[in-house]
Amino acid sequence: MASVVFEAASRIYPGTTAPAVDKLNLTVNDGEFLVLVGPSGCGKSTSLRMLAGLEEVDNGRIL
Repeated sequence: MASVVFEAASRIYPGTTAPAVDKLNLTVNDGEFLVLVGPSGCGKSTSLRMLAGLEEVDNGRIL
């Protein structure tokens, strides 16, 4: 079956010093459901865009 694994995945946008996503480690196993909740600007959308391949993963990897 399928799973999604973020291994220390980070995204730093050009022109910024602080990462939008900093060393995210997360495993979502087959059959599990995930909800990302947090304040504006905490990296929820960026994490999903990285997973979809719409944003580069600057460090780490997504499997």
